[in-house]
Amino acid sequence: MRYVAVQEPPHHSWAVVDTINDAPAEYGGRVLIGLTLREASWFAAVANDDAPRRSRPAARLVLVWPSASGASPAREKHSRTGR
Repeated sequence: MRYVAVQEPPHHSWAVVDTINDAPAEYGGRVLIGLTLREASWFAAVANDDAPRRSRPAARLVLVWPSASGASPAREKHSRTGR
């Protein structure tokens, strides 16, 4: 995870740290220091959801149907009845 919640000395408040920059994170123009545990956890979770993924790209799954010439992609169904 890029953003983590850490307890600040003297262990009364929390901050969200950007592990790539090794500095307090910012969110909406606010430096994320002096937070409660609940606030820090929430901000870290939100920031990690918004952070670009640096790992391998997500797999793209495609439904295929067998055919005489080999497997072919299934056509998408756009209605709830599948027609």
